[in-house]
Amino acid sequence: MDFYENYDINTIVKLIHGTKKGLFLGFNAISKIGEILDDMKPSCVGFITSPGAYKKCGVWEPLMEALSSRKIPYLHYDKIMTNPTTTVVDEAVALFKEKYDEKFLIISIGGGSPGDAAKSVAVLLHPEHQKQNCRQLYKFEFNPTHRANLVMVNVTHGTGTECDRFAVVSILDGEEHPYKPALASEVIYPDYSIDDVNAMFSMNEDMVRFTSIDALNHVMEAASTSIATPYSCTLAREVGYIVHRFLPVAMKDPKDKRARYWLTYAAAIAGMAFDESLLHLTHALEHTLSAYVPKLAHGQGLALLQPAVYEHIWEKAGPVLQPLFEPIFGSSKLTPAEAFTKIREFHNSVGFNGTLADIGLKKEDVPKLVQATVKCPGMKGLIALSPKDCDEDNIAKIFTKGFF
Repeated sequence: MDFYENYDINTIVKLIHGTKKGLFLGFNAISKIGEILDDMKPSCVGFITSPGAYKKCGVWEPLMEALSSRKIPYLHYDKIMTNPTTTVVDEAVALFKEKYDEKFLIISIGGGSPGDAAKSVAVLLHPEHQKQNCRQLYKFEFNPTHRANLVMVNVTHGTGTECDRFAVVSILDGEEHPYKPALASEVIYPDYSIDDVNAMFSMNEDMVRFTSIDALNHVMEAASTSIATPYSCTLAREVGYIVHRFLPVAMKDPKDKRARYWLTYAAAIAGMAFDESLLHLTHALEHTLSAYVPKLAHGQGLALLQPAVYEHIWEKAGPVLQPLFEPIFGSSKLTPAEAFTKIREFHNSVGFNGTLADIGLKKEDVPKLVQATVKCPGMKGLIALSPKDCDEDNIAKIFTKGFF
């Protein structure tokens, strides 16, 4: 008997880690929005979305019906882009301020970009922080202590932000380099989250590929930080197995319901894994790439760096990573160069063989990428979690190898 084939995927489950009150996951999980609204009793809802994805994914109509039947008014900020900026976060805060009270509820619809923006808006909308702006939040000029009420409707299987304490927003002007810092705070755990698997079918082929690669990176890093735990490693093994098994299925048949269910589940528990044990080099360096190339898909940037990162750390981390991710690495002992090749081969097997040149970068850009990485607020902390020391020369080598 095969657990993954026999499990009843039509059951909506409630997971607790990474939220205040629960994450509903399953087909038609959006049906739980009435239960959530009845518990939160919002005076008004402020939606945060990109310009179009919120309508394509099938959750907008149920949300509108739930609000209408309860006579709950709403506002809507729909200008969130890939890798949202401090500017759009501040705009959303300004829109919502006039209706804010202690029962005001922010609902994000989308993947990591709307979700992270919503977490940021929730902090800045609270009266305790209304004198600050998003740039100050992401330059760590104050510590968030409060937030507005927050529900996250996630529609991609990669981000994990719907069940963790992290958010990222880009600072693209007014600094020495463009930056994409990461905020970590228990204050920004959402009250509720929803992972409706039906919504995942709105993703295009690249999104399916790169969001799942993002989830894989989350656990490969979480399992190899200097503070990794048996819990994060156990989650990592499960995510690695699921992504290796079901991502090729989803790439071949995007309508395969079982594959999309398990990829959605894997992405959620991957978020829980790095909520437990944090991340390190691949994310620290990728944040620089997507600060310089704002339209870059996060998972694509990670894929460009992942082989070189694991070549760098393999001497220290290989004994842990190889058995955890045996479906990708195999069972024979690998050299660092062979680990590089194994990861690249997996990317190729799901249709990705890009390089940094493909996103418009040149090898001459490496020195500025290195400086932007080490000067980005908070990134030295992530780099310090690497299982192997990584100085500026090592960072330069990793970026350079991304040109393959």
